Amino acid sequence: MLSQIDLRLIRNLETLGLTENEAKAYVGLVSLGEATAREIHELTDVPRAKIYEILKVLAKKGFLEVRQGTPTYFRAVDPKQVIGKIKEEFLSCAIEALDQLNELRYELPKTSPVWCIQSEWGIKNRIRQILSGVKEELIVFSSSPRFFQEFEAELKRLEKTCRLTLIVSEPDRFKSLPFEFRETTREFTEFINNIIIDGIRYDEEFFLMADGKESIGVHSAGNKREAVVIKLPVVCYMQKMIYDRVLEPSFVKKDLKPA
Repeated sequence: MLSQIDLRLIRNLETLGLTENEAKAYVGLVSLGEATAREIHELTDVPRAKIYEILKVLAKKGFLEVRQGTPTYFRAVDPKQVIGKIKEEFLSCAIEALDQLNELRYELPKTSPVWCIQSEWGIKNRIRQILSGVKEELIVFSSSPRFFQEFEAELKRLEKTCRLTLIVSEPDRFKSLPFEFRETTREFTEFINNIIIDGIRYDEEFFLMADGKESIGVHSAGNKREAVVIKLPVVCYMQKMIYDRVLEPSFVKKDLKPA
């Protein structure tokens, strides 16, 4: 029987494109060195009725060698060569798929200017895309240092190339960061953290606007965390007006410079 470590290995091989039975048979054969179909079946629990077909498929893929006889013996090809083959095929397939997807994208009609993102990876990826395209001005509001820690390198680069306005609440939490911040009033912070729509409370974690043309706001909505991306000129213009108002002395308590 395969060990728990082998089972984790099988899951990895499945991720690389093998079926569960193919992965089991290959792992079993690597463990045995040379073996008959019966021995592989007994070690791996791949159904006896399927083992010959599975081994035939693996041979066709180049993952094992066959020595004809009575009985027939099978030997696994060096795992380094097998994984290398899978890697080459995977990269080739990924590059081809990307090229094809890019071609399709150019043929699509103009899509919606408003998008909602609900995965952590998707949110971070979209933020990086926006930051990479900033030309003249970036406005950021954050209620948590996490954003500035995550994107410190990108923000330090933008400090040198554009107008960078970083607005925070609870400034003591941001002291360790190498940026100049502007602190909002408590009234503004309480306002954006107590928005209730249809019985659901929305707490703004941060808001980012690039060049007055594209914005992304990340908030918690009930027990969900999501981001809303807007690339609609009139809406972004109105958002910028709001944040220009926030930057007036009555809303900004003081500028906070790094120690």
